[in-house]
This record gives sequence, C-alpha cells and structure tokens, in this order.
Amino acid sequence: MLRPTVPVPLAVALAWALSASAAEDRPVPRTDDPVQVVQDDSLEPEEVIVIGEPEDPFKPLDFEYMQSTYDARGRGSCLYRRGDYAESFPFLLAAAKRGFKYAQARVSFLYQQGLGTARDAEASIGWLSVAAMGTTHPEIRNRFLEVWRQVPDPQRPYYQRIVNDYRAKYASRRHRVTCDFAPKAGSHIPSLTCRFADEANYMDINAILEGRAPVSTPPNPYGAGC
Repeated sequence: MLRPTVPVPLAVALAWALSASAAEDRPVPRTDDPVQVVQDDSLEPEEVIVIGEPEDPFKPLDFEYMQSTYDARGRGSCLYRRGDYAESFPFLLAAAKRGFKYAQARVSFLYQQGLGTARDAEASIGWLSVAAMGTTHPEIRNRFLEVWRQVPDPQRPYYQRIVNDYRAKYASRRHRVTCDFAPKAGSHIPSLTCRFADEANYMDINAILEGRAPVSTPPNPYGAGC
C-alpha cells in the first residue's frame, strides 16, 4: 500500500538550519570521547544510540547521561557546520531523541534534503513539528507552519498522527530538557538555549557562595567538538 507523500520544497531549506545557539556553536575541545554508542548494521540509516536511556521520565538524570548527550550534540553540530552531514547525522539524531530543539530542526532539514541520510518527508515533518512546539526559536515554529500549510487537506489526518507521535516521544519536557528564548548577558538579541534541568543537582551552591573551589561541577553543555 502506497503511503501518502507531501512535497517539502527547497524553499523550506532554512537559514536557521545552518546556524545554532551559542551553546551549540562553542564546542569545548576534548581529548577523550565519552559518547558510548551501539551501532546496529541492520538499521537504515545507521543509528547511534547513546547508552543509558532512562526508563522513568520523572527520575532525575545522572551526570553521565547528560554529558554523553551534550557531547553527541556538540560533535553533531560541529560536523554539521563543516558540511560532514553523513557523519553528523547519527550524533544529531541522538540529541534530537533527547529533546534538543536545534538538533531536531537540523535532523528535519537533513531528512528533507536527503543530506547524510535518505529523504524522508514523514520524518522531516515529524522532527520539525517537535522542534516547533513549546519554547522555541520563532523561525523554527514559522517554518513548521509553512510546511504544514502545504499538506493537502485529505492527508492532514495521516500527518497529524505522525506529528502527535513525534511530540509524544521526543518533546523536551519528556526528557527533562528546559528551553529558553531570551537575550544572553551583554546582548539584546534573543537566542534559544536548551539544557537539562537536572544540571542544577551537580552544582555546589555553597562553594560558589563562599568563593571556594566546588566539590562537584555540572555537565559541560558545550559538549565535545569534532
């Protein structure tokens, strides 16, 4: 049975897909590779899975889980900016599955253009829809609405189910990720920043207030570079 398809025009190849928030575009050089991956050759496209998916969405996340996700996001963003789309795709997909909106928007773009992976209109719409929900960059939300307007009315129920499924699985809050769209310190230009809410559990507040070296530090949100 043929599945309905929806054209996603080249005009929707967005400038926002080529840019990123400061949190994503300033990878900190690292000499190690803390991202542990499982590669399954039976999957198409090849999927990178960051080990340790939490079973309980209400349970605070541990340090290794958050850092491995930040490293996947950082590496994927770095490779993406270099134009290494096939290499960047599995890392961005791992971060997208954990609720990070720029990674979700970029994965949508790669699926739409067939860069680093096969073209897939359904996956492109699904990922763009979840990136567009809640607190997000206006460009992401506007582009999703632009794409959605092009879906023929008879096919809307089919694609609505896809949108609902992606949002149920990959929404930021589902993965304990909080996003903020606001100006950064020293700037009047707002930017989108997404981070794990549980980072605060690893901050040594007393040490910060007392001006001494902290016993523990939160995960590095800039992640690993290329």
